[in-house]
Amino acid sequence: MNTKFPNVQRRALAAWIAGTVAGLILNGAQAAGGTQDYHIEAGPLDQVLLDISRQSGQVISFAPSVGTRRSAPVEGNLSAEAAVQRALKGTGLQLQISPGGALIIVENGKPTAQRAAVPAVAPEAAPMLDRVVAIGTRRSDATALTSAAPVDVINSQELVQTGATSLNQALFQLLPSFNFPQNQSATRGQDPKGASLRGLSPDQTLVLVNGKRRHASAVVNISGGVPFIGAQSVDLDMIPISAIDHVEVLRDGASAQYGSDAIAGVINIVLKQRDNGGQVNTQVGRYDQGDGFSKAVDAWYGLGLPSDGFLTLSLNGQNNKPTDIGDKYVADGEVQDPRWGGASRDKFNLAANAEVLLNDQWQLYGFATYGQDKSFNNTPPLLASNPNNVPEIYPNGTIPQYRYRYEDAAVTFGSRFEDEAIGRFDLSATYGRDKHDEQASDTVNPSYGAASPTKFDVATLINEQTNLTLDYARDLDVDWSANPLTISAGVAWRDERYRLQEGDYDSYAYGGIDGVQVGAVQASGLQPDDAGTFNRDVGGLYFGLENQLTDKLQLGLAGRTEHYSDFGSATTGKLSARYELTPQVGLRATVNNAYRAPTLGQIGTSWTTTTNVDAAGNPVLTRMLPVDHPAARALGAEELKPEKSRNLSFGLVLRPSEQASLTIDAYRIDIRDRILFSGGISGPEAEQILADAGYGQYTWAQFMTNAADTSTRGVDVVGKYNLELQRYGDLALSAGYTKTRTTIDKVHANPHGFETVTRESRGYLEHGYPEDKLVFGAVHGYGLWTTSLYVTRFGEYRKYASSASNAQYDQTFSAQWVADLDINYAFTKQLKVSVGANNLFDSHPDDFNQRLRQTPAQQYSYLAPAAPEGTFYYTKLSYDF
Repeated sequence: MNTKFPNVQRRALAAWIAGTVAGLILNGAQAAGGTQDYHIEAGPLDQVLLDISRQSGQVISFAPSVGTRRSAPVEGNLSAEAAVQRALKGTGLQLQISPGGALIIVENGKPTAQRAAVPAVAPEAAPMLDRVVAIGTRRSDATALTSAAPVDVINSQELVQTGATSLNQALFQLLPSFNFPQNQSATRGQDPKGASLRGLSPDQTLVLVNGKRRHASAVVNISGGVPFIGAQSVDLDMIPISAIDHVEVLRDGASAQYGSDAIAGVINIVLKQRDNGGQVNTQVGRYDQGDGFSKAVDAWYGLGLPSDGFLTLSLNGQNNKPTDIGDKYVADGEVQDPRWGGASRDKFNLAANAEVLLNDQWQLYGFATYGQDKSFNNTPPLLASNPNNVPEIYPNGTIPQYRYRYEDAAVTFGSRFEDEAIGRFDLSATYGRDKHDEQASDTVNPSYGAASPTKFDVATLINEQTNLTLDYARDLDVDWSANPLTISAGVAWRDERYRLQEGDYDSYAYGGIDGVQVGAVQASGLQPDDAGTFNRDVGGLYFGLENQLTDKLQLGLAGRTEHYSDFGSATTGKLSARYELTPQVGLRATVNNAYRAPTLGQIGTSWTTTTNVDAAGNPVLTRMLPVDHPAARALGAEELKPEKSRNLSFGLVLRPSEQASLTIDAYRIDIRDRILFSGGISGPEAEQILADAGYGQYTWAQFMTNAADTSTRGVDVVGKYNLELQRYGDLALSAGYTKTRTTIDKVHANPHGFETVTRESRGYLEHGYPEDKLVFGAVHGYGLWTTSLYVTRFGEYRKYASSASNAQYDQTFSAQWVADLDINYAFTKQLKVSVGANNLFDSHPDDFNQRLRQTPAQQYSYLAPAAPEGTFYYTKLSYDF
């Protein structure tokens, strides 16, 4: 049985948190007041507005340029609206209130915010319940709680309070709908970490940075034993947390608004826009089991540029030592210690975000990121008795080591122009590139014998993407509504390129010795036949309408058509609606169709392994074939088609007070033609088909295919409550729950009857992630202390054996509780120290059934949602300047 909270302790903690959150939300109406006592001295207007926002919990939207004006003092028992009016006295600025209740600072009737509106949140403030959002809408006054689709907004302070050193890990801890196995052991853990929303593949979520499409990693997940095999996702961890102002997560299909890939939703990473100040954070920590020592530093610095501009620079550096969670086993008459666990890692990321106002209407902007990530990990041991070992080189055997290196860069330049008479224009160009290369050491090519090298370059993969976009939006006065009609339109062009470059000749070549493996052990290199370059162009047009028809009803309509040079056109649409039953109760719904085009990596991925040489001296091959290869076509492969979906969601929004909110969103996502790897094809019939096609050297093959149609159903529940405890500080409580289930409705048969969806693949799709996820959060600020506690429960998940004959070894993993605690003390306004623990109570997943392991050392399944090393203790020092 795995180690978790003791039952009594676990039930008591869950009951206390659930009861507290539910009680506070239900009683929020009595606790809230319409006015506050304000005692704010005159000062820079932006700082005064931040203080009002923090004290009232009210969304206030304004541009950084208001900081050039000086506020009047704000004194008395006032509403948030009245407090802002006092602050604006004598500044020449006015206050407007959006239909959603956001307070917007305007000048001459025009919002001061030239770029996408962001909320005014002081860095030390508790998480706000509602924030202006730029995702899912072209309006400038929509908020997370007034939008027609569910949107989560996570600010920079919330990211830091998790104790996470990567964006993926932080979102995993904060968002119930976000699921992706963390810190997988061995080489699987070195793969990029993507964003899996609602139980769907990470490449079915579109990632934006400042509203611009982010390029994908060069790596296609071809590792066995892990979920989402075949996915090519965006690597979230190549953006430093220090660079991020907030993250917007749209949990809804949005291809009509943003293009291909947005089946499960959209993540928009908004970078800091600071023209002064800065911060440096350092963190050290290690696992309670004594390994995995980690050092991290991140920082940001803001500079003012001419014409009211800014330049914000950010960096992140990280060094991790390896962990060992391997299971010892007996082989060759000895106990083997495989040193199996998390990788050692050296990593750094840089980011820059800048903007210059040329005049009141026209501005230039640009942002860029660059990162390198180099990691080393062990593979299964090559024992001394193994016939593939070369005793002259490794008399005691060896543990081959794998090095992954990622180099990732992106840059965007653009210009925005706004004129009240003709509307808002945004022209931008983005280039992104991700390079991945693999190297193996402490290994051998047995067919070379004692002459074999022990270090090999295995492969290099490169993914590039260039985007040109022109977006337009305008608010039009209309007769049928007191509110403007927002029209939006745009054109986009994208160029994509993907390259596979072969490894060292010695990593795959036949060295002349028969009866042993050909190619490096655990590291057979990419061969010249696998190498290649793939490219395509994508052009698109979109159009949208949004209107608050009445005080209660808002409607939105969007449509997009895109043409791919390699497989044709696709058109999608979206209809959204929201109706306010009362100011405290709202209903929202969307219906849309979405699509995801196959990535070039999925089209072109190829990897050949030479198993041996036959009596005639010809290589005997197994191969992961590209779908358009003649051998794949002979086995029944067809040209890949885009995945297409129908998405229906319906939600309830409750706002019993200014301090409390509860949202419940149910959804159904039907996806046709999901792209998966076929089952491994081998046997006499397959060999005959291949021989007839002229590929008799292949004994086993696999390829990508549109394997199945699926249905995903689920519900997301998010509750928040901000409580002022007077002399005892402030307490921000949150609770989130998601339950999702995917079922396979139809399997597309192979014309020769070969298996397209294996039993193991079916298990990954339907049960390879927690069936539900529950997250409780509490952030308490008291004087100089801030304490953050997050408790997560991961539901059951399953791993299927590869064949029905071994079904008795199927394993269902128990639910697991994980608690994360961070305690922060401010010695001064600038200097703060935190101590914390991730997985405070040293919870571990169930041990993996030995009959399902890919190596005897694999103690935990690759599906385990939380890091299996147990408790991680850390301390962090932060300095603001």
